Amino acid sequence: MTYIAGKLGSKLCYLLLVITLPVLTLAQDHGQGNFTSVSDAFWQLAGLRPQPNSDLVQNPRLGGQNFTHCCLLAVNASLEVVNGFLIEKQPSFINATVDDLLAASAAGQFPCTATWNGNPAGAPIVEVPDWWLEETCPGWQLSDSRMGDESQWISPFVGFLLPAVVFCLTIPRRRKLAVWGELFDLDLSKVMSWILAPFAMIIAGFCVVCDIIIWLSICFGFASPMLLSGLYEAYLDHQILNFVKDKTENGRLTMDMRARLLFVVLVGNLDLDPEADTELTLVNNYHQDDDNRWPDGKMELNDSEELKVAENLNDTTALNGITKREDTAMRNRNGNSPFVHVQKLVHPLRTYRDHIPGTPRQWPIHNVLCREPNCRNEGCKEKRIERDARVQKEIGRVKTRLRTMLACQYSFGATVGAPVVFFLGSFVFTLVSTLSNLGDEDTSLALAFGMWYMIIPHISIVSGLLLAGNNPNTLEGVVALEYVEKEEKHILNKIFELTYESRYKPQWLWLRGRSKINWLIRIWETYKWRPANKGGKGGPVIDDDMDDLRKETRLSILDWLTVLGMTLLLMGVPFVLAFLTAFFTPQVGLSCRSFTFTIYEISQLCQLVLWIWAYMGAPEKEGHFSFFRKDGFLDKRGFYTPTDHSSIWSDKPFSLPSLWAFIWYNLAFIFGVTGVITSIGGTMMQLMGVYNSSKCDINVGWWTKPHRNVMVIISKNYALEIQDANTYWKSCAITATVFLGVVSFCGWWYQRRLRALFKGLVNQIDKEMEIR
Repeated sequence: MTYIAGKLGSKLCYLLLVITLPVLTLAQDHGQGNFTSVSDAFWQLAGLRPQPNSDLVQNPRLGGQNFTHCCLLAVNASLEVVNGFLIEKQPSFINATVDDLLAASAAGQFPCTATWNGNPAGAPIVEVPDWWLEETCPGWQLSDSRMGDESQWISPFVGFLLPAVVFCLTIPRRRKLAVWGELFDLDLSKVMSWILAPFAMIIAGFCVVCDIIIWLSICFGFASPMLLSGLYEAYLDHQILNFVKDKTENGRLTMDMRARLLFVVLVGNLDLDPEADTELTLVNNYHQDDDNRWPDGKMELNDSEELKVAENLNDTTALNGITKREDTAMRNRNGNSPFVHVQKLVHPLRTYRDHIPGTPRQWPIHNVLCREPNCRNEGCKEKRIERDARVQKEIGRVKTRLRTMLACQYSFGATVGAPVVFFLGSFVFTLVSTLSNLGDEDTSLALAFGMWYMIIPHISIVSGLLLAGNNPNTLEGVVALEYVEKEEKHILNKIFELTYESRYKPQWLWLRGRSKINWLIRIWETYKWRPANKGGKGGPVIDDDMDDLRKETRLSILDWLTVLGMTLLLMGVPFVLAFLTAFFTPQVGLSCRSFTFTIYEISQLCQLVLWIWAYMGAPEKEGHFSFFRKDGFLDKRGFYTPTDHSSIWSDKPFSLPSLWAFIWYNLAFIFGVTGVITSIGGTMMQLMGVYNSSKCDINVGWWTKPHRNVMVIISKNYALEIQDANTYWKSCAITATVFLGVVSFCGWWYQRRLRALFKGLVNQIDKEMEIR
């Protein structure tokens, strides 16, 4: 048995030697000393041609370049075979020895096609001077999934840009691109209509796509004013509700004033005074139905006494300090104004009879027939309107209207929360791709653009936490007044129609904060005066509650810094994360993508300055530097109202207000267009591959200097890329995911808190107030 085993063992050894000897001989023939060409060492160089093969575009200037092919040309130009040995040429573009290059290639790390294999050392570096790159590989590389460029355009497009489109559709707007109704008005009982229907569908779909692109461009181009105005409105909502809460607990404010302020929270985003070219107008108005009998509607007055009451009520020093001229103006109110309609809704809740129709007083008047100069007799003071069954019914109606209008709004979770989850999912997916393919530049740049697109979710979050409804038809259904079209629409109004078919027009998001403060100013100016002794006699003084309302809703410097700081945070974090990721994606430094982010951010910061200039208003009179303050030199010359473009079209040849308006609108146009071009244009250039060019392989600092000898790395998966991926790419992706999640949660919590506070105030709207 031992002899047989020995024989079998010797035969097996001989057979193994026979099999392995040809393999060893073949390996020796293809090792150093046996090469006949460079392609023998690196199969990737076999059949290499000067120009890349491109099925889409042949011209490199139009996207037909291939930088992987360019890397192969650089490797091929750096090596030659002499006497069977592979050696480096001079100059060589490979930062490694030939032996190291052969070893890396054997390990699957050929520099032009290398991918992450777990080794942080990566592949050897292929580095060429810029002059060689521009002469040998001019132009740019069009994104093509057949060439393995999926992560260059599919990841940012599907993972981030499409979700951003969903977000922008939830952002409220005033107008949209019209889709002609004739495209849907086809009589399908006719054969010709079936033939035309597909074309009508295509045209309608094209219009919708154009509308989405236009609105996405506007959201990108004017992101910072949208965020600032939205946060300003959110702050005003908080201040109004806290004001009503404190005054209700202290027994202050009449019932109609509480309801009025709560309505302002819900509809303060609508045009306060529609202009003369308003598209919709009222058919019916309401009129004052109270008489002048004093003090409780039960005392009959003769003609002379009626005249005396009327004269007293219209006197310049009477009750609220409104002159006869102002009284006439208020009687001729704008019938299209939602403020007038809100006044009608809360009118049945008034505590005292009207001084001016539609503007119920917040204080009792004194018997004008009383002859005592300083009478304190309670019997001479006007009595409150009794809360009978009719008034109680009206209270229930107003409560129901307020609750219903709030409930008709879309929930934060449905409009914002769900899309945020998908957006975060894209971050997680791209982050996992980064971890599984460290050193892939396309993955890092997809992350960078995804972080940049976070601005759109931030706008959606801010607009979603506001209590004012986006759809003005909610108020229209509550008011329930008929309307007809007043005049033919302007040509631009036919192209860009109102988003909602309603008599009311919601403001653009960048104007909503200012719109709400205008509503509050209207209330304050209407009700700021009261009698000096609250029911006694005397001239008018400023009402304490209205003065408190003005103070609570007028932002201090610290308040403005808080709102501005939150805006800068929501704008700055996406920029910083995107900038760091692009900056530390080799070539390390400020180049095309990071430079695009920078230009965009500068345009947004400039728009913030313009918004503050136009809508922050003049500082209060008190303090130093009266030149800059209210009623100062600049204020009197229209410096703080540069958006008033009426001065531009005036007959005067020149005025300072027209100069401010000219400067403001020109700067707004320049910065807005810059924001649109850098955002949409930069996105398109990234998706198409325009940024994948020799110009973008060098830093911005060299663009205006001689840069022929600037070295450019064109290989893949080298050590610096892997190091930056671990240090910056992963960290920025994790930070972006966490930050967006936290912002979304804070927005949801803030809105839920305000909604709960609003509902509580609605329930307490009929709480008794102290005797005034």
